[in-house]
Amino acid sequence: MIRILSILTFIAAFPSFAADVAIDLSEYARPALENVTGNLVRNGGFENGASGWANIDGTDRSAGNHGINQTGGLSYRRSAPGSSVLVSQPVKLTPGRRYRFGAMIRTRGVTGEGAGICVEGLNKGKYVRGAYVHRRTGDSDWNLLSGEFTPDGEFPEATYYLALYLRTNATGEAWFDDVSLYELAPRLDAECTLPTHHTLRPGQELELHTFYEGESDAGHLLTVDIEQRGKVLKRQVFPAGTRHLKLSPGEPETGEFTVVCRHVDPKTRRILAESKVPMTFAPVPAEPLPANAAMIDADRRLLVGGKPYMPLGLYTHQVGEAELELLAASPFNCIMPYPGPGMKLSNSKLTGDDAVAEVLDLCAEKGIKVLFSLKDLYRGEDDKTVVRLVERFKDHPALLAWYICDEAPVEKIPQVAERRRLVNRLDPFHPTWSVFYQWPDFHRYVSCQDVFGNDPYPINNRNDAHILGTDHSTRAAEVLDMPLWSVPQIHHTGLYNSKWKQDPIPYFSTLRAPNEEEMNTICLLEAMRGAKGFVMYSLFDLKRGPDKLQFERRWPEVCRVAERLKKLEPYLLSTSPAPAVANRVSKGKIYARAFRAPDGSTRVLVCQVSSGAGEAELVIGDGETGYLSENGRTVEVSPGVYRFFGTDTTFDLLRSP
Repeated sequence: MIRILSILTFIAAFPSFAADVAIDLSEYARPALENVTGNLVRNGGFENGASGWANIDGTDRSAGNHGINQTGGLSYRRSAPGSSVLVSQPVKLTPGRRYRFGAMIRTRGVTGEGAGICVEGLNKGKYVRGAYVHRRTGDSDWNLLSGEFTPDGEFPEATYYLALYLRTNATGEAWFDDVSLYELAPRLDAECTLPTHHTLRPGQELELHTFYEGESDAGHLLTVDIEQRGKVLKRQVFPAGTRHLKLSPGEPETGEFTVVCRHVDPKTRRILAESKVPMTFAPVPAEPLPANAAMIDADRRLLVGGKPYMPLGLYTHQVGEAELELLAASPFNCIMPYPGPGMKLSNSKLTGDDAVAEVLDLCAEKGIKVLFSLKDLYRGEDDKTVVRLVERFKDHPALLAWYICDEAPVEKIPQVAERRRLVNRLDPFHPTWSVFYQWPDFHRYVSCQDVFGNDPYPINNRNDAHILGTDHSTRAAEVLDMPLWSVPQIHHTGLYNSKWKQDPIPYFSTLRAPNEEEMNTICLLEAMRGAKGFVMYSLFDLKRGPDKLQFERRWPEVCRVAERLKKLEPYLLSTSPAPAVANRVSKGKIYARAFRAPDGSTRVLVCQVSSGAGEAELVIGDGETGYLSENGRTVEVSPGVYRFFGTDTTFDLLRSP
């Protein structure tokens, strides 16, 4: 115990320290497998009628012999769409711990978004976060509907409720029985973020992202073992809760090895949770890389032909010669065509993979790289298709990366992660890329790709004046510390409500696309948070909908936004240390960050993401003077002190003298 206490004392004094230590885990208790508490729901089977539950009125929502085999249960019915009344009870939850909630549900004639169950939290009467599962519609027999929820540690005083309901637009009748809520065993997620492809080579450092949920204490530790052939080659210890780990694993023998992360409690000698990451140690390739290789380096940049390359692209559908000519004359250098295996030129006589090859050949001829879509190919029978496509096109000069996932729900993570590993094994010279909008769960998706992607679309309504959605999304993506290619919004989201086909008036009167100022701010905020690639959504949406001249009007705006990013490429991809920016905000929500190019010149990005008036005072480095404002929103009010003024979503760029 003296040895363990000395480790704890040292780490407490130096919280970022990682040490090779001789802590012995052989006699520690193994992690619990499932539930660590009994059912936290009172009267979950309604055997005591409505006791413990709110909003059971005895008519539309009644407790009685409505359960499985005519035991206790809840009947919830509605004859016409109306407000959603929650049959609920308060539950005591601990922030940071995992819970599984569920109920047996039967339905008859349920319409709309169906019957469901949720857990949600209120902090001083205001909603903070929840988890909802409501997929039961039509006529269905008794079946389990369940979900997981982890209360946010940001609101330790929040009150949580478990609730049963019919959605606002739903009608019909649903029956509920055996409602449950259990605390789950702690969980530790660990995944390698660099190097990509789960392949380590001599001289490389290993970077891991970890996320722990469960019982915690200041004395807990995070251990990382390098294991090979049944032996622990190296063990390092970090403070518990360390999200990003960087370590030197040494040089295992050529072949497979495993990184094993454990969250441990030295006081009670327990392993609370563990996670294993299979890896491969491989020698440096003796032969030159393939001519079309696209590799992620230690600075999270893409290297093409051995040189830094910033993907600047667009989502597309089918593309033809005219469209590729348009792109070749623009600032864009790549596309992500949704058809993927179904790509085909409109006038082509070829079919199948030969038609795909024809499209790729034309892209290569025009100097446009392709993010090849393999999304939605997750079933076992899809393996042959993926193998065939990757083997056929991995050496094509147009290939930039493999796009393997588009906004999949968390339940799909195991399939996406397995698809990523298959593609990595088949093609070690191109990264996989996936994109998600579910920013509160970004940490769960780390295993799904080599390059992370986020796609917040903050501008929807005519009166939208902030991009706080992009702020939340980019913060959550930045925390992962992964290579990042973001998906900036350029499209009008009203296109995705088919009602415009019957009545286009709301499309023009209440909804809108982002303007040029907002598109610039979105892109620069994403760059500020670490994005080194930008694939805008989408080219095809500029050409459809009731606004027949949208493309003519907005394409030049989109190109100007892309051109600004292209001019910033030497700064965004630079490894030169940049000065810190002291940012004292007096109004609004404003961020600033400096980037320094290899030639020593500097650009300072300033983004206001909030609505209304904004004002901030900036000091660059130790008081660098002479910076000039591109947009006229920042003035040097005294030597080395700059004042930024803005209104609603806006930005500025400061140039060094």
